[in-house]
Amino acid sequence: MAAKLPTVLTIAGSDPSGGAGIEADLKVITAHNCYGMTTITALTAQNTTGVRDIHFVPKEFVQKSLEAVFEDIPVDVVKTGMLGSAGTIGTVAEVLKKYNVTKIVIDPVMVSTSGSKLIPDDAIEILQNEILPRTFILTPNIPEALVLLKKEDTIKSVDDMKALAAELGSMGPKYIYLKGGHVPMMKNGTRAVSTDTAEVCVDILYNSVDKHHAIIEKPFIDSKNTHGTGCSLASAIASNLAKGLEPLEAVKNASNYISNAISTAPNYGKGHGPLNHMKGVPFAPDRFLDYLLDHPKIKSVWKGFTHHEFVKRLGAGTLDKDQFCYYLKQDYLFLIQFCRAHSLAGAKAATMEDAAASARTVQLLYDESRLHIEYCAGFGLSQADVEATEEDVACTSYTRYVLDIGHSDDVLALNVAMAPCLFGYHEIGKWLMEDANTKHRKENPYYEWILTYASSDSYVESVRLGRKILEEKVRSAGPERVEELVEIFYQATKLERGFWDMGLRAGESV
Repeated sequence: MAAKLPTVLTIAGSDPSGGAGIEADLKVITAHNCYGMTTITALTAQNTTGVRDIHFVPKEFVQKSLEAVFEDIPVDVVKTGMLGSAGTIGTVAEVLKKYNVTKIVIDPVMVSTSGSKLIPDDAIEILQNEILPRTFILTPNIPEALVLLKKEDTIKSVDDMKALAAELGSMGPKYIYLKGGHVPMMKNGTRAVSTDTAEVCVDILYNSVDKHHAIIEKPFIDSKNTHGTGCSLASAIASNLAKGLEPLEAVKNASNYISNAISTAPNYGKGHGPLNHMKGVPFAPDRFLDYLLDHPKIKSVWKGFTHHEFVKRLGAGTLDKDQFCYYLKQDYLFLIQFCRAHSLAGAKAATMEDAAASARTVQLLYDESRLHIEYCAGFGLSQADVEATEEDVACTSYTRYVLDIGHSDDVLALNVAMAPCLFGYHEIGKWLMEDANTKHRKENPYYEWILTYASSDSYVESVRLGRKILEEKVRSAGPERVEELVEIFYQATKLERGFWDMGLRAGESV
């Protein structure tokens, strides 16, 4: 039986042009590999230029719709958008209380991107009294925050935004995610006088419990394609929460997803165009590797690999010589298979440039293998001794996993499968060079190994080239594909950790 998808219920209005409301919500939820459900609160006649009319769904029908969902399918997270009327807000509050819903993401939709008012004044007070105290994350933009607080716009800096977020926190939500897209900033934290001088967009995640502010900063994108950004962002946050991410990770990934969705927007419509919901990914351009290493599934296994006991003993110079020699012999055999994998990447390359990059990597791996032979000679092992070594099951498992990915999947997947080795060894080398417990030069028989992966020109070039290829290849991936790549990276990292386990076993049978 297939694993059940995380579930998200969106309570919002309908946008016939598809860029906002439940239409956008369902695209975002699906793109995040979650199962979306809806309750429609209002039908709108709108497009990218504005809202022409609104027909509110009777609150009695809204209640029936909500209860039909809650009585049948488990709901992991609820996201609300346009609630429309005071009666509907009261009804939604009653149902959420009845079913003891705790993970609620509230997008306090009050004004559309085109400037149309979407909620009557009498509904705002009910929202504040009945919904906000039960809210997990409230996601207002600055104009919405000012409406909720009945304040004028006096924002001049990031510090002013932090103060505004704290004021909203006093209304009851556990977290406030204050969006700064309407008030772009300079890099020095002051408000830009115009979009021409804007440099960054700053969002604030405020934890109302511990009074902590987290600042999320990204490059400012001056685009007309912003229809439904609030709906889409809140749905992305809700989806990330449903998948088990912590609030800070959920909003960071959602923010990056929206930035990419804006950057790749299809330019539809005569007004504020819609986003590209299916191509948005949860990381900033050229930051895929950072996303992987910060992913909740990968964090612990990555640390287990890069800070393994074998690594620590290498740094301290206390690793048993036989264990290091056994590792060296297996790593040489490993490099042979990795040369095959990179050759396979070259064979699958779609361009001459990609094929040439794979060829350069193979040459760098060959150079690395020569260093291994030199290391082995320093420990009394000849090349013949190394090549006569039987391949350990840990080496076989890892390398054949990579080759299997290469044969059954595409070049991007193959590069991801090889990434933990390339980037992990560089991180290990740098960490050991900085670690206070590391013995240097003559005090450590393994110092040259550490130095090679920390700073040798050839290995640093391998890392640079590998990252360039990886980041370029992942640009065309959608959110679901990204999650598949996360799984590949996770499995490969576990196998890397197993390689160190093998070293400590020093050839003992598994």
